[in-house]
Amino acid sequence: YVDNLDLEMFIKKIKIRYFLKKVKSVLVLFFVFSFFPYNALSISSTNFSIEPLNSGNSGGIDSNSSNYEIKQQQVGDISVDESASSNYNIRHGHQYPDSEVKLNFSVIPEKRIPTFGNNSTRVIVEVYSQGGTHPIKSYSYYDTDNNGNFTGLKLDGISPGVYDISIKGYAHLRKRLNNITLNSGTNIINFTPGTERLLCGDVYTNSSYLDGDNKVNAVDVTYLVSKWSVHDTGVSDERADVDENQEVNSLDMTKIVNNYAKIGD
Repeated sequence: YVDNLDLEMFIKKIKIRYFLKKVKSVLVLFFVFSFFPYNALSISSTNFSIEPLNSGNSGGIDSNSSNYEIKQQQVGDISVDESASSNYNIRHGHQYPDSEVKLNFSVIPEKRIPTFGNNSTRVIVEVYSQGGTHPIKSYSYYDTDNNGNFTGLKLDGISPGVYDISIKGYAHLRKRLNNITLNSGTNIINFTPGTERLLCGDVYTNSSYLDGDNKVNAVDVTYLVSKWSVHDTGVSDERADVDENQEVNSLDMTKIVNNYAKIGD
């Protein structure tokens, strides 16, 4: 025989036990996620094993198997060495060898007045596949120093390899070098070794030929005459003053005539 009071107490006990069981479950889950964030079950097979690790956790266990091993630390952690196994290595926290291709170059324009310390010019550098007729990448414009040098041109978009590479001065014919090996890191090229020089005279430009047409012809002569100045009051046009003596005059005309009908590479 159970009276109503005993039945009521019995029901209350069941509810309390159920509530305490729920609270216990919540506390267990809270403890797990508080001390072991983002963990999951291990996934493994004959060839692969992935441990229950947070990708950003640098204190867990290595993930490994007979064929693969991945260090527990996140990629980019500079304290990590290498994830290695008999078949695969994955580097963590180390910079790969510099794959960026850079160029230090020298180029001397011809017939400057004065000859020394007056070799700056504005140039365009172009990279071609071997034997290619159209450049893969073009880099403009870069001003060389008074000795004809430029340092630190980044050849963005170019991977290490063998290419043809050309340079064109602001008022000069293009010079092309073939079968040039470009390595990762800094490469050094002299476009005008010994007595070689960039030939001047390609001074005329228009909307179709923003950097000249790579020829010395009548339009260049006409352009130079249009910029003629006999006064030593500063150059009237940077392109027409091919010898950079701060005047456009007969000296410039003579240089253009000497290269008349020549075509660049």
